[in-house]
Amino acid sequence: MTLPVEPDTTALAPLPSPHPAEALVLNCMDHRLIGAVGDYLAACGLAGRYDQISLAGGAIGVMSDRTAPWAATFWAHVRLARELHGVSRLIVIDHRDCGACKAFVAGDCADERGRERAIHIRAMEALAEEVRAREPGLAVELLLMDLDGSVERLDG
Repeated sequence: MTLPVEPDTTALAPLPSPHPAEALVLNCMDHRLIGAVGDYLAACGLAGRYDQISLAGGAIGVMSDRTAPWAATFWAHVRLARELHGVSRLIVIDHRDCGACKAFVAGDCADERGRERAIHIRAMEALAEEVRAREPGLAVELLLMDLDGSVERLDG
């Protein structure tokens, strides 16, 4: 079975769901931050109210040319989360000292915090732009998490 990966420009009306979710969360698979991501989302009042997809690198993993099959999986998840659970926003949580960033962008991407931040912003903003084109009406939040669990909002 092959899923289309071209943008679907038709507006999607979420189906009524007995199991609604407020958001879909995209985060990196890094085991060091699994608990911190859950804690952050709970502190935002989202415990039990979000769907989640974890891909190495988060936005970097979706947007890298080296991981195109992951992008197809991501977009299929976005569509299904909207259809099944009526999600209205995508929360993207990338993190510092990301191994996927080192593997897919530059081995030294985490050596200087300003450069590291810029790399993540570039990937996340590209993803947000793609979301706007493919999934009209889906709000996007861009967050960068430090290894201590602190979060910086990058979208405004």
